[in-house]
Amino acid sequence: MAALDKKPLDQAPGKADVTEGPWPVRLTVGFTLLYMAIHVYWAEGGTWGVPLAAQQNADAVRNANWVVSAIMLIGAAWVLALNHRFARRMPSWVVLAPLWGGAVICVSHAVFGFVTKSLYLAGMHGAVDFPKAVGVDETTLAHDHHVSAVRDLWLFEPCFLIQGLLLALVGRQFIRAATGRRAWSWSVLLGVAVVDVFGLLLALSNMHVALG
Repeated sequence: MAALDKKPLDQAPGKADVTEGPWPVRLTVGFTLLYMAIHVYWAEGGTWGVPLAAQQNADAVRNANWVVSAIMLIGAAWVLALNHRFARRMPSWVVLAPLWGGAVICVSHAVFGFVTKSLYLAGMHGAVDFPKAVGVDETTLAHDHHVSAVRDLWLFEPCFLIQGLLLALVGRQFIRAATGRRAWSWSVLLGVAVVDVFGLLLALSNMHVALG
């Protein structure tokens, strides 16, 4: 992480470093809070967007979404703190590690989701391991799975992608050295590739990981 702590490259006299502006931080915080709203809705018992199988385990859904909402709120506060000087006094890896983890998880979730849900809608139903709902006929369950796959493709997976890219952006912006920024970008891409290849290998082995 030594490269991440280097001073910025010399600039021409009077030229401002426009990459250090606060807009990526504000945009990331705003989107995180907006995306958190749907989880608060589910935590309060809302059912729109919740598959039938999950609705049969309402307590688990509510508890899980309260946890996710808390994590997203903490994450928004963490990103907002990047605009304050004390963030520069901390070791860079402490500041960047949560951003890197969040970026990799969200982007890899989106990439894997786009591929598997598209395959499902194309007729390869084994690409997605949807849970079974008790006491629901096959026709209704198949329709629910289809709606879930479509909804994931046009709403939830794009949200994961945007969230991940924004976290990657604010992490990159926090790094002052050009070499450190390049290393950050490549490390995020490598992390996404590793996670998605691992998920693909699990799928090919008829094992599944819940990423919803």
